[in-house]
Amino acid sequence: MEASEDIKFTVIVHNNESKETEVEIRHAETTDGIPYYICKVEGKEAQIRKDEKWEQIWGSLTHKQVDELGAAISKHLDTL
Repeated sequence: MEASEDIKFTVIVHNNESKETEVEIRHAETTDGIPYYICKVEGKEAQIRKDEKWEQIWGSLTHKQVDELGAAISKHLDTL
């Protein structure tokens, strides 16, 4: 199922291996229709998208955080 511009949801990721963090996610699209996700992580905003793998297009997440968020987003979208 393709995501719509209005989709907002929350995922749980593990921060520092032990702490769970709730992340607010909002789907958006570039002007040419490429989907990306705006993620609010501990009060800070980041933007990620999936090409061949999940990549950060804006923000200051670690590679591990991007991978974890991407996996959580994929899992959520697969259940829709």
